[in-house]
Amino acid sequence: MSSIITRIRLMEPNLKGADQRLALYIRERPSELIYRSVADVAQESGVSEATVVRFARKLGLIGFQDLKLHLAREVIAPIRSIHENVAPGDPSAVVMRKVFGGHVAALNDTLQVLDPLSVDKAVSAISNAHHIFFIGVGTSGPNTIDAYNKFLRLGLSCSAHTDSHLQAMAVGLAREDDVIVAVTHSGNTKDPVYTLELAHKRGATTIAITNFSRSPITRTADIVLYTASSETRFRAEAVASRIAQVAIVDTLWTLVAMRDPKRTAELQNCIERAVVEKQF
Repeated sequence: MSSIITRIRLMEPNLKGADQRLALYIRERPSELIYRSVADVAQESGVSEATVVRFARKLGLIGFQDLKLHLAREVIAPIRSIHENVAPGDPSAVVMRKVFGGHVAALNDTLQVLDPLSVDKAVSAISNAHHIFFIGVGTSGPNTIDAYNKFLRLGLSCSAHTDSHLQAMAVGLAREDDVIVAVTHSGNTKDPVYTLELAHKRGATTIAITNFSRSPITRTADIVLYTASSETRFRAEAVASRIAQVAIVDTLWTLVAMRDPKRTAELQNCIERAVVEKQF
């Protein structure tokens, strides 16, 4: 598929008025746009917010956030290739720099595309949930368990399910005030999608942490939190995306914890007292 900038250049001869001004703004300032809100872009380009959203859809995208996601990947691509293209014969020191650089790039890219409003919605849903189901399969399994481990420390009723059948069984009993959080890099795996569909039938709120804006999971989730990382020759399992997933979970945990700092501190003390006897 052609890049966003290429698509805009192809469209420009037929654009007029507000669309023309917006196209010029995006083409000339792509690296700035990924840090802007839809209101900022509308004001700076001299168009309405609705025009910005409609233009993104004319480009074949879902909306403004999807536009930022694609632009971030295009703008950061040259940097990413420098950091991540590990070659056979690279000495250990070079591989170390490239691998660490790839992880840092994934975190920076994710920070650029992560929507604060979506994060706030997720925090509110989790904070008010009767029970939180964290689900993930395959390489997303460890981060699913990590999320459960973190939120358990806040005294929240939660569970982690990495087996597809157990996911279906658990979510099949979900209530309307429950929340299901699916962790999936591709967003294209059948099990998490099916589980979120099942959650919708139960009336529960669904959240997806994923890397691809047009994947099936994004059409099923009520709230989508995007990571931004790319696979490389030696990282077919998208290791860097797992780092970004952890950062998103940590962000959610921190914001939920900050809602009641005193209670959070009390709970941490209770946990420390409970496990102190297990230490030498």
